[in-house]
Amino acid sequence: MHMKLAESLDFTRNVDKGAEIHGKWPISSLSGLSDLLLNDQGDLDVSLYFGRQAKWSYVKGTVTGNLAVTCQRCMQPMELALDTQFSLALVRNEDEADLLPEEFEPLMLEDEILSLSRLLEEELLLAIPLVAMHDTECSDVLVEQKQWQAENESLHKKENPFSVLKDLIK
Repeated sequence: MHMKLAESLDFTRNVDKGAEIHGKWPISSLSGLSDLLLNDQGDLDVSLYFGRQAKWSYVKGTVTGNLAVTCQRCMQPMELALDTQFSLALVRNEDEADLLPEEFEPLMLEDEILSLSRLLEEELLLAIPLVAMHDTECSDVLVEQKQWQAENESLHKKENPFSVLKDLIK
């Protein structure tokens, strides 16, 4: 069973413990996403794994859930299913960030406290498509256009001008 997560976490302490944290995060607390969402109902499932790899302290995580957004094709409400993963390593400056292994993105903290809402907002902004759309043709115009294309496909096939010569060779 998932519990509600704390707003801030002590990064170093969780790395030292090799902590695994699983819980729920209310969508309503992600104020940075409010312009993108139709409503702020529901929770996201969040899993965080803290640890060390070589000299790097890291947090790896997954965020899953559904967000209510507007389909940019038909302008109707839709549910966007998210399942995103991230791997972040703590760095103190840009020079350290340049040395990170490819599997990690840099995470700069002013102190050792990790703001979970800020982290989740940033990761979700990267995960949400720029143009959210239904998986199917949701617009009547698109359905009509596909029908028209199918009906007129034979008219658009150009006959090979040399096909007459083919008949003469026989």
